[in-house]
Amino acid sequence: MQNSQVIIIGGGPGGYESAIRLHQYGVSCLLIEKERLGGLCLNWGCIPTKTLVKSAELYSEMLNAENFGLPKPEVTLEYNKVFQRKNAVVEQLAGGIEYLFSQRDIPVIKATAVSVAKESGKYIVTISTGECYSAEYLIIATGSEAKELPSIKIDEKDILSSTGMLKLQELPNELVIVGGGVIGCEFASIFSTFGVQVTLIEFLPRIMATEEEEISKRLTRQFKKTGVKVLTNTGVQGITKKEKRLELILSNETTLYADKVLLSVGRKPINNLNWKGINIKEEKDAILIDDFMQTNCDKIYAVGDVTGKLQLAHTAGKQGLIAVEHIASCLYPEKHSAPKEPLNYINIPRCTFTHPEIASVGYTETEAEKKFGEIVTGKFPFSANGKAVATGNINGFVKTIARKDTSELVGMHILGPNAAELIAQGTIMIINKNKAEDIDSFVFAHPTLSEAILEAMEDLQNKSIHKI
Repeated sequence: MQNSQVIIIGGGPGGYESAIRLHQYGVSCLLIEKERLGGLCLNWGCIPTKTLVKSAELYSEMLNAENFGLPKPEVTLEYNKVFQRKNAVVEQLAGGIEYLFSQRDIPVIKATAVSVAKESGKYIVTISTGECYSAEYLIIATGSEAKELPSIKIDEKDILSSTGMLKLQELPNELVIVGGGVIGCEFASIFSTFGVQVTLIEFLPRIMATEEEEISKRLTRQFKKTGVKVLTNTGVQGITKKEKRLELILSNETTLYADKVLLSVGRKPINNLNWKGINIKEEKDAILIDDFMQTNCDKIYAVGDVTGKLQLAHTAGKQGLIAVEHIASCLYPEKHSAPKEPLNYINIPRCTFTHPEIASVGYTETEAEKKFGEIVTGKFPFSANGKAVATGNINGFVKTIARKDTSELVGMHILGPNAAELIAQGTIMIINKNKAEDIDSFVFAHPTLSEAILEAMEDLQNKSIHKI
């Protein structure tokens, strides 16, 4: 039986980053993963989706070349080549991670972890081939899977998850997306740009319901402008196949038809290990953890989507590194210290790669009012930003939220070009507890999109120069 100090179950960002950091600290580990390293995000989620986003953006710019004083080119979309590029990007990055592991001689067991038992103070993990591995510590990073609805089951043929959508090698003529969250809105943006007739159905009163209400409204308007049909306050009661098309019966007693349906109503933790004599505390399939990612069981940690926290790749990665710091401090207290502060999930940036992009960090206006009482808000439109106007991307704004009593920045929300890149500045300012007046000592380069952040911060003090 092969023994190591730590066994990691799951090779997504939470798992593989933990393994590399453990190796850097001289802690022996092995990783069990049935698929390729990189997990859902790299192989079937974040990365392949973003390659499609780039192709869609470039295609849109080519179609609108006349707006930039250029001749309109003859453009024919060849989706098979877009698909091939997506696969090539995934292959390059997944291969890169595998190379990192091979260079460090970190063992990867390509199998499914089936059960965990405890014998003589060590954990014994049995895999699908029947082999067993032992370790003093465990990190569980088994991820999540797409949720289904009672009346709608994913078959990955007609009714697809996001994974199934990314395997499509031909564009459907008509696509219905059930669920107006991050995944649904990203695919609506991508496929409508490629010329697919998209209908987006959301059970709640608005799409992107966790974002600022104005962002939801502006994105809805943009979708409708680009031909996406948005139905809110609407449920899907059932789907049946009629010849080669799908018939959807909606809660408003209307009927829709589509070639494919994307079901994007959230994700649930994958928590199917057989714990033999080990009582891991769970809640709604999520493994419960403390501030250091420890479970209720000694020397067992959990990170990523399986914990039911903010389901983002960078959340999983950070959780994994915190778990490793704690493990290292237990194994080698003379060399490593335990993490000093818990991970503040509200200060983790959230990004949605629609067109325009959405990014946020900290509290929404409603949340901030509930927590802090009186607040002040600042806002600046990209239509008044020189770089945005020059590049033809003026749709959107930056919104800042600060406590009135201390003027401390507690939230930033961006709709617009490069929002996912710009939000890092808000994250840094919030974590550093910057106040509205601190922006007076900052200098932002001109002309840049980031100046919209400067002016939204200045607007907290009614000092924005270019705001009308």
